[in-house]
Amino acid sequence: MKRYFVFLLLSSGWYLHAAPWKELKNFNLKKDQTAIVSVKTAGLDRNLSFRWTLYTDKALVVHEKFDRIVGQHILYEGHNDSFRKRLLPPKYSETDVPYVLVVFKKYDEVNQTVQFDFLLFDKETQVKLDYLTK
Repeated sequence: MKRYFVFLLLSSGWYLHAAPWKELKNFNLKKDQTAIVSVKTAGLDRNLSFRWTLYTDKALVVHEKFDRIVGQHILYEGHNDSFRKRLLPPKYSETDVPYVLVVFKKYDEVNQTVQFDFLLFDKETQVKLDYLTK
């Protein structure tokens, strides 16, 4: 029984370290500084951009633009802290459509910058990203 418990403990630790995303990029942006990511798929080359404009009462206002469609999100530290953007239109039988998740990590009051995590979920490797903002 003791061996079984040790095996279970070790195998669960390995599973928890497996990341479900394909790429992870961190951005530190000042107010109104735009992060631009080039999204390349089969036959398409589009840009995804996002920036923040206001931080008040632990709420962050983020504007994003992808494929000429704009959006505005209000993100909070600790909960409701991300937005998701599909990169390809879903096909009828497709369940794993590639998407990115932009996560609001923290606001630095001294430098007045915001840290974002940019995660790509793409199981079938259909998308290539080029980061135009370093």
